[in-house]
Amino acid sequence: MALMICEACSTAQNFSILRSDATCQVCGAGEEFLAPISDAESDAGVDRTDTVLLADDDDELRETFRLWLSGDRWDCRTAADGEAALHALDADVDVLVLDRRMPDLTGPEVVERLHETDFDGRVLVVSAYEQDTVLSEDDVDGYLTKPIRRQTFVETLERVAPAENDADEA
Repeated sequence: MALMICEACSTAQNFSILRSDATCQVCGAGEEFLAPISDAESDAGVDRTDTVLLADDDDELRETFRLWLSGDRWDCRTAADGEAALHALDADVDVLVLDRRMPDLTGPEVVERLHETDFDGRVLVVSAYEQDTVLSEDDVDGYLTKPIRRQTFVETLERVAPAENDADEA
């Protein structure tokens, strides 16, 4: 079995490398849309590592995000709820990727309590709900509405991540 990503629907799946008729189990895309995770787009010019905390109560989505970020650039931590996210945040985390609706503490509640942590990074919200006044541009650094494609997620995360000189000053 080989872990592959479907470039048509951006899902990570295990495929038998012995089958010549592999198709995506989610969208039905053909073999030409399947790429090994190791061949996934990477930022080859980047020689630093950013730490991202992926906070989402959906286990499969959290794992998909982690797989999308696998490689040299991102050191991924995960949290399954808002309370766990607050406990996992420290000065080493550069970006918090946060779902809005989670058990224990919601995304907005986590944002309200960030001052209780050593976290001094950026916040990217990924939610099924549209952005509103509860979490505005003043509260977070980026906002994506699910469903999202891998390329959109990675590009947005790269824009949200602190610039290298910002990270050095912290």
